[in-house]
Amino acid sequence: MSGPPRADGTVGRVRDELVRRGLVDGLPAAFLAGVTRFARPPQPELDALAAAARGLAARLAAGEAGDEDLPLLTRVASFAGCAGVLAAAGVATPVYDVLGSYRDNLGRPVGPRLAERPVAGGRRWRVLGREVGFPIGVPACVLNGGEEWVRHNAGNGYSVLTYKTVRSRAHEPNAQPNWTFAPRETTSLPPGAAAEVTSDPWDWVAPGSPDVSTVNSFGVPSLAPEEWMADLERSLAVLDDDQLLLVSVMGEGDGTGLVDDFARTARLAQEAGAPVVELNLSCPNTLSTSAAGVEPPLCLDAEATVAVVEGVRRALDDRTGLVAKLSWLDGPRLAALVPRLAPLVDGVAGINTLQSRVVRSDGAPTFPGRELAGLSGVAVRDSALDLTRRLVALREAGGRHFDVLAMGGVTDPASFAALFALGADAVQSASGAFANPYLARDCIAALGETLPRALEPAR
Repeated sequence: MSGPPRADGTVGRVRDELVRRGLVDGLPAAFLAGVTRFARPPQPELDALAAAARGLAARLAAGEAGDEDLPLLTRVASFAGCAGVLAAAGVATPVYDVLGSYRDNLGRPVGPRLAERPVAGGRRWRVLGREVGFPIGVPACVLNGGEEWVRHNAGNGYSVLTYKTVRSRAHEPNAQPNWTFAPRETTSLPPGAAAEVTSDPWDWVAPGSPDVSTVNSFGVPSLAPEEWMADLERSLAVLDDDQLLLVSVMGEGDGTGLVDDFARTARLAQEAGAPVVELNLSCPNTLSTSAAGVEPPLCLDAEATVAVVEGVRRALDDRTGLVAKLSWLDGPRLAALVPRLAPLVDGVAGINTLQSRVVRSDGAPTFPGRELAGLSGVAVRDSALDLTRRLVALREAGGRHFDVLAMGGVTDPASFAALFALGADAVQSASGAFANPYLARDCIAALGETLPRALEPAR
């Protein structure tokens, strides 16, 4: 007796692979295990999710699932631990497994990998004194946590990558969950606005949505130097000659101890081959003993920031580029800080995520023990536009050139183009790259032949 007929199309390919692996019958239970991994939805919502998953599994088993089932199939398979099946079929799916541990994710991006790297013809742009194939990238975050991530992102079209922040000794990540969607944040908040975000661990935003926002609370995990230095050397080796890998570093301590630790870590990165070091002066997720559970970004303290940048600049060779990464700063703070940084750095990057209060729909902290976390995606787009506009104006007024690496709310070609049009030299994306594995390809396809300021003339 023959089984159900093979299905056609993308859903059919996913269905056939799930059948081949014997996963269809267990899909609803695996999905619910993922949904309830960190907290339990209200019973009516859980019942609705369970019914939807059971119906999908029945259609898959009968060979009756169609293209209209792809959005639900993507969500169910992702939470059920089957993202690899989706990726193998070319389905857009989040590239980081939010249910898996930080360590588990280091070696295995789960999103699809393009068969051929997208390129903008023969055009190149200059970023931090280097030529890059197209000035889109991924900032310092878990999406650049190691060699496999750098290889994955480089192959999918990103040319300006920043290796995840490393430290002078090993640090463990915050307890899970670490990264969740914020589907209620579908438009940008005013620049620098404090936000109270509702985000449940089971929330979902369809991959590729330009309205995606996320919140994260990883802390600043780091491998031990002997591990990350070896991995960094391997990561640099996977790049093409028109791709650039910066390395983000962070120190700890107080006063001169903080400066010394930043400098020590920067020298280690340089020793491992880093062509450019980026100073993480903007993290919103460093643990503290305060009631909020986290420290404010270092860049809010202008004197400490300048001391760190001066100390690191003295410690590095002239051949190594230096970038200062800032969070959103108001007008007076930024205007006072940038003229002091400009003689010391080759670039200024911003923004980092916006430190926000994050709770579940039942009012409990989304990230237990940490009521503050980092908000990114479309919710911070106006903050990124605002800071980039002011950075470029300060650069022009100050007479000292530094490159601007802009990020925040980049989820589609239009949002990339908006930051680049303000004068940014490169544009990076974290939430957008997380939720849409084809973001770089889409930007290159839309803008590769027309984006201005290329070293080669546009066709």
